[in-house]
Amino acid sequence: MDTIRTILLDDHLTFRTSLRNLLKRFEYIQLTGEAGSAEEALKVVEEHPPHLAIVDIHLEGMNGFDFARILKQRFPQTQVIFITLYDTSSNMSEAARLGFPYVPKESLLEELPSVLEKIKDKLTAI
Repeated sequence: MDTIRTILLDDHLTFRTSLRNLLKRFEYIQLTGEAGSAEEALKVVEEHPPHLAIVDIHLEGMNGFDFARILKQRFPQTQVIFITLYDTSSNMSEAARLGFPYVPKESLLEELPSVLEKIKDKLTAI
């Protein structure tokens, strides 16, 4: 797999902009869409099915976990990375239950590269 089609879902535009700039460092990441709400992200996914969705857990309306459940049903091969400011054991447990990695936003710079590499390896093996 040459590129990983990726969408961003976070309700803070400034953070999405920062994350978009960070993802430019990875030549194998192709950003195909972004959204500020889960409902908006579902439309983006239908137009451009991603290999990867980077999803904030805490959103207005539908939360990131519910979005990931829908995504898993519609696009079972799509991988998710959960991100959040709220680093709690319940968030980690729910992410693990869904089978996706969880990265606190405050450690994104340190942890995201290795998580992306693991997902790249996983998608390449499919």
